[in-house]
Amino acid sequence: MLFSSPAGARHDYDFDGWKPDGAFHYTGEGQVSDQIFVRGNAAVRDHLDRGLQLRFFDQVKRSVVRSLGEFRADPEHPWYAEEARDRLGDLRKVIVFRLLPIDAEAPKVDKAGAGKPTVRDVPMEAHRAETFQVEPKRDPTIAERREADLVDRYVGAVTGEGGTTTRKETKLPDLGGALYTDLFDGGRAELVEAKSSAARHHVRLALGQLLDYARYGEHKSRAVLLPSYPGSGLVDLLHSVNVACIYEQEGGGFVRLDP
Repeated sequence: MLFSSPAGARHDYDFDGWKPDGAFHYTGEGQVSDQIFVRGNAAVRDHLDRGLQLRFFDQVKRSVVRSLGEFRADPEHPWYAEEARDRLGDLRKVIVFRLLPIDAEAPKVDKAGAGKPTVRDVPMEAHRAETFQVEPKRDPTIAERREADLVDRYVGAVTGEGGTTTRKETKLPDLGGALYTDLFDGGRAELVEAKSSAARHHVRLALGQLLDYARYGEHKSRAVLLPSYPGSGLVDLLHSVNVACIYEQEGGGFVRLDP
């Protein structure tokens, strides 16, 4: 038996709901660290092989649910991975199942944008989360504050030279949220991804995110923004895929290393 309720949004389960592909997208179980295929998650994934039926219910009010009927995981594309916060505020991987109704009728969902990513410019203060919603009551982590402050200082440097900055919002088909770049430098037509540390893990993460964003929308260049010099090896890594390295100097100001 599977249950969905508005309370799930408090655990960042905001991927749940009917999507234009005709499936109900349903976040797996596990509120701390990465979700894995054990217990209920394994049962949903393997329900056809195990001879199980998936009965789905949604919440009407407290302690009252209604049956939506029997569902099955899409045999062609049963699940996909997304990112969300766990109940401790840490970013982790979640499993999102694509469930098809068997004896229930899917509601009519606007399919006009299905299969077509849409990209638009949004103000810098637009929602910073990417493919997840941050709880309003959750305070930003130290890393998030440092990253936001770094972006603010760089925006000040760009606009101080007469440049313009926005963010790129990319909405993908069947995605619960949207993808947001940290910055789009309008004068350079450049996508910029920022990180709070110049350590290897952070640089690699920034590079992966940047290459993901770069698949959508027009741009002329790409750059990773860091709080300090990451070292020649990581600069070479960025340059090897035509990505610039921008870092902040100790005395203030930014250094740009183009590929």
